[in-house]
Amino acid sequence: MRLSVVIVNWNSRADLLVCLESLARQTHKDLEIVVVDNGSTDGSVEAVRERHPHCVVLAEGENLGFAEGCNRGIAESHGEWIALLNNDTVADRRWAERLVAAAESAPPTCGMLQSVLLFMDRPTEINSTGIVLTAWGSGNDRREGERVEDLCEEEIFCPTAGACAYRREMLEQIKLPVGYFDRDHFMYFEDLDLGWRARLAGWSAMLVPDSIVLHKYQASAVRHGHRWMIVLSHRNRLRTLIKNASPGFFARTMPRTLEEIFRLIRFEGVRGLVPLARAVVESGRQRPAVTALQRRSRHGVEASWVGRGGRPIVGLRERVTRASAEGTDTAREHAT
Repeated sequence: MRLSVVIVNWNSRADLLVCLESLARQTHKDLEIVVVDNGSTDGSVEAVRERHPHCVVLAEGENLGFAEGCNRGIAESHGEWIALLNNDTVADRRWAERLVAAAESAPPTCGMLQSVLLFMDRPTEINSTGIVLTAWGSGNDRREGERVEDLCEEEIFCPTAGACAYRREMLEQIKLPVGYFDRDHFMYFEDLDLGWRARLAGWSAMLVPDSIVLHKYQASAVRHGHRWMIVLSHRNRLRTLIKNASPGFFARTMPRTLEEIFRLIRFEGVRGLVPLARAVVESGRQRPAVTALQRRSRHGVEASWVGRGGRPIVGLRERVTRASAEGTDTAREHAT
């Protein structure tokens, strides 16, 4: 199976080259690599074209954001499954091989696969094994901060886009006028938004515990600034709720929403309400399109998944435990 890999980059030449080197070492060789560069000025495009001429490079003239960068990379790719990797990651040499094996054996209703993200500076500690839908309508990283042990193949709510794979058939089915990912998110919550929409459309997601990726973690957030990250996250959480949540769930999250609105006013003043109002209107326009995709009720998805980390799959523990331990050893090698 040919696996397409999409990487979005913005002024991260050194990290990007390390990531691409890890892909060059993959045991699975049938990879299509698409690098979407969001107007970098640090020589990223030139370096990729020189050192990795096999990569498809989309050199955009501006910073489109992570969401729209992924959209353009997906549109340019050709694989049956499309993997996304953050540019500040290092993939275990069998990362793609194990994703492809999981994709080939996945049931037809499975449209999302999650790799195990480990902290690059603490490679025995989990960064994420997917997203947990919280009671206040946010998305937490599953098992963040835990040790790498007792991982098993299991159903999760949805993956985090830092290291995952999506079935093309699913992406085409749930695509909205604003793209596969909602381009208006720019970054943050775009993966929860897409995953929630996919769940409503009847698709499922699986953790692939022996597919290992090391993550530098929040490199972009450091460059943009903490306040910028908070403002964008608050706005995008509300976007996600408006499109995907049931009325009852939306009402129950209002205390958190009001708290975040007050924080936005404190950060940006009353003028900060203008982009928030625009986000509300834009997301409201997308809700009917999400409703048209529904195969499961909004309440049913929420009742099944709010606060639940995952659902073990019986019969795979022995194989997965062995493969996970093997993958963790390899991850340690990458960190030294």
